[in-house]
Amino acid sequence: MISSEEGIRLAKRVAIEQNCSRREAEALIVAGGVQVAGQIVTDPARRVREAQMVQVNRLVSMAALAPLTLLLFKPAHRVANLAWLQDTVGLKAQQPGIWGPERLAKMQMPLPLAQPTSGLCIFSDDVGVLRHLEDRRSPMEQEWMATLSGEVPEGLVKALNGPGIRASVNRQTDTLTVLRIAGKDLEGLQLGRWLDEQCPLQDLRRQRVGRIGLAPLEPGQWRQLQNHERF
Repeated sequence: MISSEEGIRLAKRVAIEQNCSRREAEALIVAGGVQVAGQIVTDPARRVREAQMVQVNRLVSMAALAPLTLLLFKPAHRVANLAWLQDTVGLKAQQPGIWGPERLAKMQMPLPLAQPTSGLCIFSDDVGVLRHLEDRRSPMEQEWMATLSGEVPEGLVKALNGPGIRASVNRQTDTLTVLRIAGKDLEGLQLGRWLDEQCPLQDLRRQRVGRIGLAPLEPGQWRQLQNHERF
């Protein structure tokens, strides 16, 4: 049995004092919105005594409980994982208490990008967004830009076009051809391998997922999905 001198879990204390659920209290703590004796504490399991002052930042509270979806421009040959997310976002976030390491570590990556490919990469803790993007019964349309060396073989674009897939030449010079390829259930690694067999592939970039495009991001940049935006 835990003695009263050891106190109670911080999450329980915050839930009682803020009249919220334990889950909400834990999210608020992890986001850096709770101070114990003047110091920010991000561990929900930290035990606090009754005499210790616990302060809650309500502005952080609202942001901590709101779902978060981040859009990143992954450079080619960069491994897209949580470590890369933290390196890219964690050190540059304008609100590090809300997007700190604890919260970023719990993000999920729907529709992951293979290492050789570049383009739009998504991380989210929004259950609705994750369910929508991962619904195999209704795959999300993706748009890819493929840069190939030289002029593409005759009939390549026609071979790409098929049920649920649209392909066209976006730009062509003597040294390269850029194809625009859009369709549902397109897997970047398989698409890249097939293209490379037809003509040397320089770059395969995911330009769009649903209604959300890569612009205005540059390689290595990121932004937050806004409330009015929908995939």
